[in-house]
Order: sequence, then structure tokens, then C-alpha cells
Amino acid sequence: MRYLIHELAKKVKIKHVIIIWIAVNMASAFFSLLYADEAYYVLFSKRLDFGYFDHPPMIALMIRIGQFVFRNELGVRLLALLSVSAALFFTYKLADVQKPLLFFAAILSIFGLNIIGFLALPDGPLLLFAVLFFMTYKRFLLKENLLNSLFLGLTMSAMLYSKYHGILIIFFTLISNLRLLRSRMFWFAALVGVLLFIPHLVWQFNNDFVSVYYHFFERSASHYKFSFTSEYLIGQILYYGPFTVLFMFFAALRFKHSNLFEKALIWNLWGILGFFLLSSLRGRVEVNWTLPILIPLLIFFLRYSVTKPIFTRWFYISAVPVIVLICLLRLEIVYPVFSLNIDRLNDFRGHRDLGKEIIEKSNGLPIIVNSYQMAGLVSFYTNTFVPSIGVNSRRNQFNIWHINDTLRYKRVAFVDNYLDEGVKIQNPYYKEYEVTFIDSLPVMDDVNISTKINKLSFLPNENIELKVHLFSKKGPENYRDAGIYTTRLCASLYKDDTLLFEKGCLMPIDLLLKKNNGEYNFQIDAPAEKGSYRIEISLNTSRLGCWNTKKKVDLTVN
Repeated sequence: MRYLIHELAKKVKIKHVIIIWIAVNMASAFFSLLYADEAYYVLFSKRLDFGYFDHPPMIALMIRIGQFVFRNELGVRLLALLSVSAALFFTYKLADVQKPLLFFAAILSIFGLNIIGFLALPDGPLLLFAVLFFMTYKRFLLKENLLNSLFLGLTMSAMLYSKYHGILIIFFTLISNLRLLRSRMFWFAALVGVLLFIPHLVWQFNNDFVSVYYHFFERSASHYKFSFTSEYLIGQILYYGPFTVLFMFFAALRFKHSNLFEKALIWNLWGILGFFLLSSLRGRVEVNWTLPILIPLLIFFLRYSVTKPIFTRWFYISAVPVIVLICLLRLEIVYPVFSLNIDRLNDFRGHRDLGKEIIEKSNGLPIIVNSYQMAGLVSFYTNTFVPSIGVNSRRNQFNIWHINDTLRYKRVAFVDNYLDEGVKIQNPYYKEYEVTFIDSLPVMDDVNISTKINKLSFLPNENIELKVHLFSKKGPENYRDAGIYTTRLCASLYKDDTLLFEKGCLMPIDLLLKKNNGEYNFQIDAPAEKGSYRIEISLNTSRLGCWNTKKKVDLTVN
């Protein structure tokens, strides 16, 4: 075994590794159906802009370009796939270690990388521009000239256009070398980055900084759960391993920097991990948010292995079963060989047949759905644009587009998983869904709710007067009750996730806007028990549910 690896290592070159990696991921991209988030980003690509509710625009642009080449799943994923491949190639070059077979074993054994490697997600371009940033920063440290400064600014801007997490890479790099603050060339790079990012900042301004508010406030949990932190820690091990990652972190712990570039890598590795560990105190952290740490992790791993043959040997032994398992999972994504009933695998199943079934059962009516992920999937696999209605879900890009306006008070086919009164979907992966016919669709997701205050403090049982203001750019007649669907303004009091009570305004929304100028005062008695609570102000439509424009007010009872 040792001899075989030794002989193979002498023949394998990095170009072979990258070519095989691209080929394998192109096969996965071509033969597997879209993941829900990918389909959502495809909708972005149909309406290119300088920003979107959830993300900056880089992934939308890449999807748009890729679909000029292939009009299928591979086209959606093409540029993101090539971005990850290029990022790995440049990471290997940065490591400056000639061990392509070991590098290949390392990337094949990283579970998260094998998923991100062929999906059209913002992580792909972020990874590419992050490693280009590090390459440029290394050159900048050697020579602070105009060209290196210009490229540094370009890569900083490109990271931010890919994913907002790019700001962490810039921050921890700066922290690792505060002398940059005295460099005129660094300030020039920062100026270039800011100037290039201005179109997105203008977009944020024109849309009330919706992305900032969502990521900093709406994503936060109402209260802390230990599971947020434990899931984050366990998730990092499983996402980057599950077992081989221990070798990589061990190498990172033993690594001693000898220059400012290596110091920046260390700061980014532990800084990003620490930042999201702290973020778990505010809510759930997605495992892929730390993806840029792969760059320093792989570099430290390759460099440590140079003088540690025993370390390398044990890594190969540990990597083999992990690689086999990951390859089987990748095969299962493409085709259910083992018929594993796992939710994450089922996310790649049944979309094409679902699209056909929805078309058949919608009777030619306009189709709407009850989630933005489903909107993307149904749109892609019916080859038509299907909007999300915006009830019982979080805010999303459809709140900015207001596409539902064209369907107001019209008869529609509603694809949902909770009304239990429509035509059932027979697709085995979507058995909980149905097609419900709505004779007159109410649309309330363009009514904004304002309370002017976000926090309240009262004594137990004290009366609370909470002034609420509704406003919209359209006239009141657009918000009347629609047949059996009546909409009312509601105030709900919660303790953690438990609903304590709910109060509703009896006046219809159109009259509230017309006669009261959208103003209403809720009279609420503070709970008798001291503690932290929250009040949610929302628009609730009978049968359909709660519109996602709700407003949250924190309440402290002292």
C-alpha cells in the first residue's frame, strides 16, 4: 500500500488533480437536479440587479452567464463549479508544497467541499475571490505598488459582491497587520474597493438596507438555545471531515507563522471560527458560513505534512473510508442507488416530475406557492415564473419584487403544504403538498408595519399602549377582504416560542388605511411574571395565514 501511494504520488500532477475534480463535479452538476437555494438564485439571474434581499449579486451574474452556455442544471452551476476548482488550484499554489496526491486526498475527504464543489451557491465565488485576495495580499506585502494595490481593491470588492462574509476576511487580515493603516497604498486599495461597491450600497439605500436589517436582526433567534452552539461545533467537524479534518486542525494548531502573510492566514482561520462561535449565541449558524477557512486549513495541512511522513501515512489511512463514503453519497445524490430516505438527499429528488404534475393540476391558472424555495424549483421545472405568496415564511426577494401585485383578486392555483383542502400532489417527495384553487387572491405583502420603537420596558400587569402604523404606496382599495379571506391586524405576545395571547383589530385593512390613516393603538397588559417577552405585529389572513411583513418588539417586564 505504501509503495503504491509512493509510486502514484510521483506520477500525479496538480493539473491532473484539477482536471479530475472538474470532470467529476461537472458530472454531478449535469446529472443531479437543482437544490432549492440554487433554483431561488436562478430567479435572481432572470432579473439582474446590484443586490438582492438575501445576497449580493455575484451568484446571479454567474448563473446568467452559465445559462448562455448550457440551458440546464449544468449551465446554472457551471461558473460556480469552475470558481471552486480555480480556488483549489490557487490554494495549492499558495501552499508552495509539491504534494498533489495528498492535496487530492484532502479535498476528496472534505464533505462540505464535495457539495459546494458542484452547486451554484454564493460560497463558490467567495472562495475564489478570497484566495485571489490572499494571493494579491502576499504580493502586496512584497511590493506596495499601484498595480498590487489596485488588484487588492478589486478582490476586496469581488469578495463582498459574492457574499457579505468577505468583510471578515478583510477585517482579520487588517487585524493581523495594523501597520496597513499607515500605508497609503492600502488606503488606495480600500478606496478602490469602496468605489466599486458603491452600486450595491446605492441599491441597499434604495431598498431601506433590507439585507442589513435581515442579517443583523431578522435572523436572530428570540432566545438562546445551547443547541445553536453545540450544532455549530459538531457541524464544523462533520462538514470539513468527518475524521480527516482532525488532521488538518492539528496541523493548524502546530503551525508557527514566520511572516505577515502566514499571520494573516492564522488570524482568518481562528478569527472566522471564533466569530461564528459567538454568533451562535444569537441564533443558528449555517455550517458553510465558515467556508473561507478552507484556504488556511489546506495550506497549513500541506506544509505540516512535508516533514511528518507518519502524519501523512495516517492521514491516507483515515482518508480512504471517508472518501469512499463521500463518493457513495455523491452517487446517491445523482441516482438513489441505496434509496436512502434522508431529507438532505431528498432535496435533490422529484423536482422535474413535480413541475409536470403541477402544470397538469393547475388547470391553466396562474401558479403561486407558499415559499421562496418552492417558487424557484417550480419556476425552473415548469419553465415559467412562479411567485411566492409571502405567508407563513420569512421575508425574501419577492417582498422587493412585488410580483404578486399582478395577481391581486384573481383566481389562482396555490401550491401549499398546510391548507389540506386542495388536489393532492402524488409525487412521493412532495406528498404533503396540494394544489388549492383560490377564487380571489388577497395580496398584503406590500403593506409595511411600523411601531417606531423596537424595545419596551414595563412593570408586571402594567398597561401597554403600542401605537402601530400601516402604510403602502397603493390605495386602500387594494387591501379589501377577498371573499372568504379576511385580513386583520394582530398583536401576539410570546414568551420564547410560546404564544401567550393574541389581540386583533376588528377593522378591515382597507378601512384602517382609509379612515385611520393606517394608525391603530393596541392596549396590552404586561405579563404578571418578570422576564423577557416579544410582541409580534402582523397581518393575518383567515385560512392563508400570517404575512411575512410582521414587526417584532422586544418587551422586558421588570
